[in-house]
Amino acid sequence: MPTLVLPSMVAGRDLADELAQRIDGELDGAEVVVDSRRLVSASPSFSAQLVKRLLQDRHARVLRVQGAPDSFADYLMDAARRLGVEQRLEVTGRQTAASLAP
Repeated sequence: MPTLVLPSMVAGRDLADELAQRIDGELDGAEVVVDSRRLVSASPSFSAQLVKRLLQDRHARVLRVQGAPDSFADYLMDAARRLGVEQRLEVTGRQTAASLAP
């Protein structure tokens, strides 16, 4: 199962495109995992582009995001709703702002 591990900060559509392109091969029917446990900050544009590239353009069956900070999870879900792919997005182990504090 293809997995992307996100760094602590992600922003912009170009970075989302670059990360999505790192996954080789066809994604039709595949489950893609995004490990966002290290993530502290994400932009809405990055989030929307990641959903678009993986679920809409490359037709992954499921995009499973693990350990997403609340804001990132919200951005992803908003984008998935706008694109009509919300049933294929799973966000597990959400992190609240309190859980990210040192």
